[in-house]
Amino acid sequence: MNKIISSKTAAYTTICIMGITIILHTLILTGVIPYDITWGGRLKTHADMIRFETVSVLINITVILIVAAHMRWLPFRIDRRTTRIAMWLMVVMFSINTLGNIFAQTLMEKSFGILTLLLAICCIRLATDKE
Repeated sequence: MNKIISSKTAAYTTICIMGITIILHTLILTGVIPYDITWGGRLKTHADMIRFETVSVLINITVILIVAAHMRWLPFRIDRRTTRIAMWLMVVMFSINTLGNIFAQTLMEKSFGILTLLLAICCIRLATDKE
């Protein structure tokens, strides 16, 4: 896989998808997108939506920071073993999320399975980077 996609491409792809996802979650938080078509159609109250969407935004920001740290794009260094472990945890997270999206109740949520699968693949690429 390392010859199919470069680590830079995997990192930029992950960061771009996370950025777009933050925008999506912000649109849900502000009510532009109704929350009943997200989270597999399982959110029932506005308070639930606020909690889930806030956590989602924080997770997305964390993913961006981990990828940036792994790529050495931040002004400080985090041990590469630490970021590699974090990348593998993200592979697991995105893989589970892909399964969740496949079994979601709404078509919009199901369609995100493709993105979470792509994110898992990008994280595998970054986690297996030899640099």
